[in-house]
Amino acid sequence: MNSLAIVRATDILKLKTTLNEMKQAGLLFEGHPKEINPGSIEKALSNDSGISNSIYEVCALVPINQDFQSFQDKIEAISRHSNVKILDPTHSLYNNLANMIPILPDLVIPNMAFQEQSKQTNFKKNRPSSVYLGVFVNRQVKVETGSGVIYEGVLKHADSIGALLEPVDDSSPLFITWHDIKKIIIPKEKKK
Repeated sequence: MNSLAIVRATDILKLKTTLNEMKQAGLLFEGHPKEINPGSIEKALSNDSGISNSIYEVCALVPINQDFQSFQDKIEAISRHSNVKILDPTHSLYNNLANMIPILPDLVIPNMAFQEQSKQTNFKKNRPSSVYLGVFVNRQVKVETGSGVIYEGVLKHADSIGALLEPVDDSSPLFITWHDIKKIIIPKEKKK
Protein backbone atom coordinates (compact mmCIF):
# COMPACT_ATOMS: atom_id res chain seq x y z
CA MET A 1 0.00 0.00 0.00
CA ASN A 2 1.53 3.26 -1.18
CA SER A 3 -1.37 5.59 -0.34
CA LEU A 4 -4.67 5.60 1.46
CA ALA A 5 -7.94 7.20 0.37
CA ILE A 6 -10.59 8.36 2.80
CA VAL A 7 -13.91 8.41 0.93
CA ARG A 8 -16.83 10.04 2.74
CA ALA A 9 -20.38 10.40 1.44
CA THR A 10 -23.88 11.34 2.52
CA ASP A 11 -25.24 7.94 1.43
CA ILE A 12 -23.99 4.51 0.37
CA LEU A 13 -24.96 4.95 -3.29
CA LYS A 14 -22.77 8.04 -3.66
CA LEU A 15 -19.92 6.19 -1.99
CA LYS A 16 -20.42 3.23 -4.34
CA THR A 17 -20.40 5.57 -7.38
CA THR A 18 -17.17 7.23 -6.27
CA LEU A 19 -15.44 3.88 -5.66
CA ASN A 20 -16.50 2.68 -9.13
CA GLU A 21 -15.21 5.89 -10.72
CA MET A 22 -11.90 5.51 -8.88
CA LYS A 23 -11.52 2.00 -10.31
CA GLN A 24 -12.49 3.18 -13.80
CA ALA A 25 -9.90 5.96 -13.55
CA GLY A 26 -7.22 3.28 -13.10
CA LEU A 27 -6.64 3.29 -9.34
CA LEU A 28 -5.61 -0.14 -8.07
CA PHE A 29 -7.18 -1.03 -4.72
CA GLU A 30 -5.19 -3.28 -2.43
CA GLY A 31 -7.93 -5.56 -1.14
CA HIS A 32 -11.43 -4.41 -0.27
CA PRO A 33 -12.36 -0.90 0.89
CA LYS A 34 -12.83 -0.91 4.67
CA GLU A 35 -15.75 0.51 6.61
CA ILE A 36 -14.94 3.02 9.33
CA ASN A 37 -17.06 5.19 11.57
CA PRO A 38 -17.48 8.59 9.87
CA GLY A 39 -17.51 10.31 13.29
CA SER A 40 -14.06 9.03 14.21
CA ILE A 41 -12.66 10.09 10.83
CA GLU A 42 -14.25 13.54 11.22
CA LYS A 43 -12.65 13.89 14.65
CA ALA A 44 -9.22 12.82 13.36
CA LEU A 45 -9.42 15.11 10.33
CA SER A 46 -10.66 18.08 12.39
CA ASN A 47 -7.75 17.61 14.81
CA ASP A 48 -5.38 17.40 11.86
CA SER A 49 -6.70 20.31 9.80
CA GLY A 50 -8.71 22.34 12.29
CA ILE A 51 -11.86 21.87 10.18
CA SER A 52 -14.89 19.80 11.12
CA ASN A 53 -17.48 18.73 8.59
CA SER A 54 -19.96 16.26 10.07
CA ILE A 55 -22.41 15.90 7.17
CA TYR A 56 -21.21 12.44 6.09
CA GLU A 57 -23.14 9.26 6.91
CA VAL A 58 -20.75 6.63 5.48
CA CYS A 59 -17.00 6.41 5.23
CA ALA A 60 -14.50 4.02 3.68
CA LEU A 61 -10.74 3.61 3.91
CA VAL A 62 -9.30 2.46 0.60
CA PRO A 63 -5.73 1.14 0.44
CA ILE A 64 -4.26 2.07 -2.95
CA ASN A 65 -1.24 0.44 -4.66
CA GLN A 66 -0.06 3.54 -6.53
CA ASP A 67 1.60 6.51 -4.92
CA PHE A 68 -0.29 9.80 -4.91
CA GLN A 69 1.97 11.48 -7.49
CA SER A 70 1.12 8.84 -10.13
CA PHE A 71 -2.66 9.26 -9.89
CA GLN A 72 -3.14 12.84 -8.68
CA ASP A 73 -4.50 13.98 -12.06
CA LYS A 74 -6.89 10.97 -12.19
CA ILE A 75 -8.38 11.83 -8.79
CA GLU A 76 -8.96 15.42 -9.86
CA ALA A 77 -10.86 14.19 -12.94
CA ILE A 78 -13.34 12.12 -10.91
CA SER A 79 -16.76 13.74 -10.51
CA ARG A 80 -17.41 14.49 -6.87
CA HIS A 81 -20.28 12.40 -5.53
CA SER A 82 -18.26 11.97 -2.32
CA ASN A 83 -15.42 13.67 -0.51
CA VAL A 84 -12.09 11.98 -1.32
CA LYS A 85 -8.98 12.72 0.71
CA ILE A 86 -5.73 11.00 -0.23
CA LEU A 87 -3.06 10.38 2.39
CA ASP A 88 0.50 9.54 1.44
CA PRO A 89 2.99 7.96 3.89
CA THR A 90 4.23 11.42 4.96
CA HIS A 91 0.78 12.46 6.27
CA SER A 92 0.44 12.49 10.08
CA LEU A 93 -2.67 10.23 10.04
CA TYR A 94 -1.34 7.70 7.52
CA ASN A 95 0.36 5.28 9.95
CA ASN A 96 -2.52 5.24 12.44
CA LEU A 97 -5.10 4.53 9.72
CA ALA A 98 -2.87 2.03 7.90
CA ASN A 99 -2.51 0.05 11.14
CA MET A 100 -6.31 -0.10 11.45
CA ILE A 101 -6.84 -1.60 7.96
CA PRO A 102 -6.39 -5.26 9.01
CA ILE A 103 -8.94 -5.02 11.84
CA LEU A 104 -11.63 -2.98 10.06
CA PRO A 105 -14.53 -4.83 8.43
CA ASP A 106 -14.86 -4.90 4.66
CA LEU A 107 -17.27 -2.28 3.36
CA VAL A 108 -20.54 -3.94 2.37
CA ILE A 109 -22.13 -2.19 -0.58
CA PRO A 110 -25.60 -3.39 -1.56
CA ASN A 111 -25.90 -4.41 -5.18
CA MET A 112 -28.78 -2.03 -5.87
CA ALA A 113 -28.96 -2.73 -9.59
CA PHE A 114 -29.41 -6.45 -8.93
CA GLN A 115 -32.05 -5.83 -6.24
CA GLU A 116 -34.00 -3.45 -8.47
CA GLN A 117 -33.80 -5.92 -11.35
CA SER A 118 -35.01 -8.82 -9.19
CA LYS A 119 -37.88 -6.69 -7.86
CA GLN A 120 -38.93 -5.91 -11.43
CA THR A 121 -38.64 -9.57 -12.40
CA ASN A 122 -40.77 -10.65 -9.42
CA PHE A 123 -43.27 -7.90 -10.20
CA LYS A 124 -43.57 -9.11 -13.80
CA LYS A 125 -44.06 -12.72 -12.65
CA ASN A 126 -46.83 -11.81 -10.19
CA ARG A 127 -48.43 -9.23 -12.43
CA PRO A 128 -51.49 -10.22 -14.44
CA SER A 129 -51.15 -10.05 -18.18
CA SER A 130 -51.59 -6.57 -19.60
CA VAL A 131 -54.94 -5.72 -21.12
CA TYR A 132 -55.62 -3.05 -23.69
CA LEU A 133 -58.33 -1.00 -21.99
CA GLY A 134 -59.27 0.87 -25.15
CA VAL A 135 -61.87 -1.80 -25.91
CA PHE A 136 -63.63 -0.95 -22.64
CA VAL A 137 -64.05 2.77 -23.40
CA ASN A 138 -67.64 3.92 -22.88
CA ARG A 139 -68.32 0.99 -20.56
CA GLN A 140 -68.98 1.10 -16.85
CA VAL A 141 -66.03 0.07 -14.67
CA LYS A 142 -64.80 0.30 -11.09
CA VAL A 143 -61.32 1.71 -10.42
CA GLU A 144 -59.58 0.95 -7.12
CA THR A 145 -56.70 3.26 -6.19
CA GLY A 146 -53.68 2.44 -4.07
CA SER A 147 -55.30 4.20 -1.10
CA GLY A 148 -58.26 1.78 -1.26
CA VAL A 149 -60.83 4.22 -2.66
CA ILE A 150 -63.09 2.70 -5.33
CA TYR A 151 -64.52 4.94 -8.04
CA GLU A 152 -67.37 3.71 -10.21
CA GLY A 153 -68.11 5.25 -13.55
CA VAL A 154 -67.78 5.14 -17.30
CA LEU A 155 -64.29 4.73 -18.73
CA LYS A 156 -63.98 7.63 -21.18
CA HIS A 157 -60.33 7.25 -22.17
CA ALA A 158 -57.36 4.97 -21.41
CA ASP A 159 -53.77 5.46 -22.57
CA SER A 160 -50.22 4.82 -21.40
CA ILE A 161 -50.50 7.53 -18.72
CA GLY A 162 -53.76 6.57 -17.06
CA ALA A 163 -57.51 6.40 -17.36
CA LEU A 164 -60.24 9.06 -17.57
CA LEU A 165 -63.30 8.10 -15.60
CA GLU A 166 -66.67 9.83 -15.61
CA PRO A 167 -68.21 8.98 -12.21
CA VAL A 168 -71.80 7.64 -12.06
CA ASP A 169 -72.73 10.28 -9.47
CA ASP A 170 -72.40 13.05 -12.12
CA SER A 171 -69.39 14.62 -10.35
CA SER A 172 -66.58 15.99 -12.51
CA PRO A 173 -64.47 13.46 -14.51
CA LEU A 174 -61.36 12.00 -12.87
CA PHE A 175 -58.06 11.28 -14.54
CA ILE A 176 -56.21 8.62 -12.55
CA THR A 177 -52.62 7.77 -13.44
CA TRP A 178 -51.45 4.15 -13.67
CA HIS A 179 -49.21 4.86 -10.71
CA ASP A 180 -52.32 5.46 -8.55
CA ILE A 181 -54.46 2.66 -9.99
CA LYS A 182 -54.39 -0.58 -8.01
CA LYS A 183 -56.91 -2.39 -10.21
CA ILE A 184 -59.71 -1.86 -12.68
CA ILE A 185 -62.77 -4.03 -12.27
CA ILE A 186 -64.72 -4.65 -15.46
CA PRO A 187 -68.15 -6.09 -14.71
CA LYS A 188 -69.22 -9.17 -16.63
CA GLU A 189 -71.88 -8.63 -19.22
CA LYS A 190 -75.23 -10.12 -18.35
CA LYS A 191 -76.27 -12.89 -20.66
CA LYS A 192 -79.54 -12.27 -22.42
